Amino acid sequence: MTLDHDVLLLKSIPLLADFSVEQLRLIAFSAEPHTLPPGTILFREGAEAEGGYLVLSGAVRLVRERGGVAEEVAVAGPGALIGELALLCPTTRPVTAEIIEPTELYAITRRLLRRVLQEYPEMAERMRASLSLRLRALMDELGHTRARLLAVDGADPAARR
Repeated sequence: MTLDHDVLLLKSIPLLADFSVEQLRLIAFSAEPHTLPPGTILFREGAEAEGGYLVLSGAVRLVRERGGVAEEVAVAGPGALIGELALLCPTTRPVTAEIIEPTELYAITRRLLRRVLQEYPEMAERMRASLSLRLRALMDELGHTRARLLAVDGADPAARR
């Protein structure tokens, strides 16, 4: 992988899409690279999260355990950012991440992102605005889903507010 390729992957992540090439190079250069074999547990559900992981190549299975039964939630491949929320605030891992084929990834810590945002304060505002738009879109989508579910029940959505 080249630094330019890694910058393109970082640029494709909505959270980082507004960052300049220079800023993304700083993140790629400062992130901790990992090359992991299949069967490696990257992290376990419930563990404290100090940042996210950008998958450069390979695949990571994300599994949630419910009632002693493991349920695959997703498979993250190249370009996926695992743990986006952990880049912004302290949280715990909602799933277990298992490497399922030889995988290269970057560990990006919350501290690293904070350092970049301190060096480029205008990016903090742009990131806040971008997150705000994404949250509004999610809320709209949830509102539409609620209305559809209530319609299936035969209830008037306005009556349930």
